[in-house]
Formats: sequence, C-alpha cells, structure tokens
Amino acid sequence: MTTAKSGWTVFCSESVCEVMESMPSLREFFVEFFCDFAAKAGTAVNLGHAPPGKPQDDTGVAYSLLLGRSEIFIEYVMMADIKEFFVTRMLCRW
Repeated sequence: MTTAKSGWTVFCSESVCEVMESMPSLREFFVEFFCDFAAKAGTAVNLGHAPPGKPQDDTGVAYSLLLGRSEIFIEYVMMADIKEFFVTRMLCRW
C-alpha cells in the first residue's frame, strides 16, 4: 500500500495479512487506513517529527500504536532510508 503524496509505503508481514484476510468485510477499511497512515506518518517523518505511536526502542525505529477508540493494535518498524513502514504485528478484537 502506498501513497503518491509522501512517497512512503506500508508493507505488512504475512501474519498481519492473515489477520486482515480473516475479516473480509473490513478489507477496504484496512486498505484505506494503511494508505492514510503512510501519507500522514510519512509526512510527519519528512518534517522531522516522530511517527505516531509509542517508541519501542531507543533508536526510534520500532513503534506500537493503538488505533483511536478501536480495538486494533499494531506494531511497526520505520525504515526511513527506503520510506517504508513495515507492520510486523496486528491484533484486532471484533
């Protein structure tokens, strides 16, 4: 999933894709969310700010994020050199 505005992409691990595939009625929600995430988080990083979420390491590479009032939790790694967010884990309670 990518956005042309910021040039950042989101790549999901196989386990994250399995979670999304297990909820076909939410497929469009996930695609829109990750495209929006790439644009907004990428823009923040481009402007020198941290991406959303709580840092999970001292280097500012790994983050965790609870999505608003939803019951979706993701963990991701920011790879600034290639402008990619790699979503390593996603938990949903629906």
